[in-house]
Amino acid sequence: MRPPDVRAAKPRRHLPPWGKRWLWALPPAGLAIAGAILAGRLFLPATAEPRLAAALVEAGFPQAQVTVRHAGWGWLEAGVRLQPGLEADTALVTFTGLVPWGTPARLALTGVSVDAGLVDGQALARLMDMPIDHVEIGAAQVIHGDWSVPLVVNATLDRQGRGGAATGWQGQAVLEPGEGWPACALTLHLSKTQDGPKLTVEPAPGDGPRVSGTVAAGGDNTTKADLTVTGLRVRDWPGPVAGHLTGQLVGRGDTARWTISATVDTPDAHLTLEGARPWAGDQHPAGAAAAPWGVVVKARGAGAPAAAGWSGSGQLTLTGTADGRALALALSAEGVTAPELPLMASFLGLTATATPQGDGAWALALVGPAQAGGRLRDGQGTPVSLGWDPGADGHLAVTWQGGLGKERRGHVDVQGAVVGRLGPASAPLVAGGTTDLRAAADWDAGGLSTLEATAVSLAAPVLLNARLEGAHLSAGFDRTHRGSPWQVTLDGGRVQGTVLPPLALAVTLSGDPAGALTLAGQARGLGTPLVLGVSGHWTAADQRGEAAAVLEPLTLSAVPDLTQLLPGAGLAAPMSGLGTIAGGARLSWDQGRLAGSGDLRAEGVSLFGPRLSIDGLDGQVTLDGLFPLHSPPAQHLKAKAVGAALALGDLGLEFQLVDGRVLLQGGDLSWAGGHVHLAPDEDGGFSATVSGVDLARALPGWSAAGYTLQGTLGGRLLGRFDGLTPVLTYGGLEAEGPGHIGYSDRSGGEAGIPVVLNPDHNGKVALVTRALADYDYQALTVQPTGPILTDPRARLLLRGVNPEFYGGYPVDLDLDLDAGDLSAGGTQDRRR
Repeated sequence: MRPPDVRAAKPRRHLPPWGKRWLWALPPAGLAIAGAILAGRLFLPATAEPRLAAALVEAGFPQAQVTVRHAGWGWLEAGVRLQPGLEADTALVTFTGLVPWGTPARLALTGVSVDAGLVDGQALARLMDMPIDHVEIGAAQVIHGDWSVPLVVNATLDRQGRGGAATGWQGQAVLEPGEGWPACALTLHLSKTQDGPKLTVEPAPGDGPRVSGTVAAGGDNTTKADLTVTGLRVRDWPGPVAGHLTGQLVGRGDTARWTISATVDTPDAHLTLEGARPWAGDQHPAGAAAAPWGVVVKARGAGAPAAAGWSGSGQLTLTGTADGRALALALSAEGVTAPELPLMASFLGLTATATPQGDGAWALALVGPAQAGGRLRDGQGTPVSLGWDPGADGHLAVTWQGGLGKERRGHVDVQGAVVGRLGPASAPLVAGGTTDLRAAADWDAGGLSTLEATAVSLAAPVLLNARLEGAHLSAGFDRTHRGSPWQVTLDGGRVQGTVLPPLALAVTLSGDPAGALTLAGQARGLGTPLVLGVSGHWTAADQRGEAAAVLEPLTLSAVPDLTQLLPGAGLAAPMSGLGTIAGGARLSWDQGRLAGSGDLRAEGVSLFGPRLSIDGLDGQVTLDGLFPLHSPPAQHLKAKAVGAALALGDLGLEFQLVDGRVLLQGGDLSWAGGHVHLAPDEDGGFSATVSGVDLARALPGWSAAGYTLQGTLGGRLLGRFDGLTPVLTYGGLEAEGPGHIGYSDRSGGEAGIPVVLNPDHNGKVALVTRALADYDYQALTVQPTGPILTDPRARLLLRGVNPEFYGGYPVDLDLDLDAGDLSAGGTQDRRR
């Protein structure tokens, strides 16, 4: 057998003649294709721009503007302005064909801006008619004139059905309103009705707030909304929050009319919102033209303050100004109480104007006086208030941006007057403020950053009815320069008043408001050796601080006239003294609670003056509350003698201060040769049991006028303390037996007529004094009333006879006595 022919199976090594010709044609073809691609990249944007603009005009947007930045086979990227108030920074369009003028299939929009005052449902309807099957939206911003609200939206929508079978658009969306607000996942359905577009919102599966409702176009260019929100948690608000909103818009642009109504409920509060354009609210002045729009928000606490809730009510009124570029704002609240507030039963009232500055910045200016206050959480509910009055040329202007988030920052500029009060309005511990206040400050998310305050003159009443005059306050702080700490210096002032002596102040507050502050200084008496040391500290991290004023031991003999220590107290000068006094007052603030304490010590104090004398006063009064004054029980004072309108001796008192009033717990004293025992009585009053009082010494004014009185008195009196002043209210002293009243000096009057006491110029007093010239009484009663130590008054009832008056016919007398009758000095003055 012959082997196979191997040569017949080998392939041929040479191309056919036509293969060589095609090989030479490949390079020119590649160059042609590359040139075509390059030409497309160069000319497609210019070609697509007018074609896309023409398509938008045909869709019903005659003012559409398109700027194509990139284009390729089947896609393009452009900036699009469909109409004034509706534009997208970037629009990425994908077409079904290979050229950018085919049928659009997908549309992605980012940087969308919507002007709520210019866009209506018709624009949305025209967008729905465009031949697009899929839409993606990136970020959006809602604006209205100069105002803007950032709103991050991520949404996808797909057309349901085709042509006549189209049922609208269905998709998902996630909304992020801003910092502190939770993202909200939604299921959207956009459809067309006979009246126009209708948007139905339902909550998407998953956690987070649930939103449902509809926004639909109605007839006569009307849009209606009805939305419900549940499970919403915002910032530090107690949650969950639920709300319901309804609204209606008629027309568009400057002629639009709208109304809105909403309710919001949290575990602790109930809020209502009512708004309309044009505005016709109850806050608008009668007879004035209606402002363009306005909103009223009312809040009412629904929680129990003892738990985690709050109570009270408030109202915020926002009214658009005539030019639509600012807001007139009125805020009021009363009875607001919440555990996190340092005040209870707080109140607030102010009116202001808020103006947008662009880039999210706002300016707030108070247009009238403002006031805020409440009661401190100090266990006693001490009232406190702070008021602002710009005066004729003052202002309080605040500018800020960044909302309440981490990017917030702002500036405040102040000129005017501030008046505050701590304590009851009738008798405040501190009441005062400033005039000609000028200050400026900056702050950011970290707190106060800079502060400057100069030329502040404090001339309002402060510190227990005193006045601080001619003082100057200077302040400076820059957080970026830790070498120059925050510092406030008050010096050059004079304090004058009825309780405090004239003082010169020199105190400094320094440190870091975000860390620790220190108070140090002195208050020195003007013309007296009195020295008050002032000190204090504050720790921001613990929200705790203290302040103290200590009276260094004062030797009374070193003060030439003691009335300089108590100007305006009604003491007759000159007055000298012996012994020493010392004491102090302390204030503490701990986690929203203010407390005060103090003490006053007297050792061997004696006072000598024309109308007041005190001998051997010793004791100490300890205070555990200052506003109002409060002390522990069993405070004790004693004195050898007290001489005022009445002369008292061997005085020893035991008492307690409650709400600024003395509650007498016991005591003994001697008066007019007799004894008085003091004891507590019901309702905080006291009783005085009197025995063995000599009538002549009880009425020293009569004895000085020339009368002789014989007899002794005893009985029981009831009284109370009006602040620190004892006031007798009921009871009387009766003669312990018959006695005699006579008159021996007749030189000062007509023949046989004694000197008249308290003449009333009606002729009847002369008959009374003639009857008392030689009067034997069988019954005598003295009924003292009023502030017995400072302005004693009494009623004197007599029953008896004068043998030489009307033939010895019985005479009953009813006389009113005042300080002149009960004071020897007063009667002598009257005789002169």
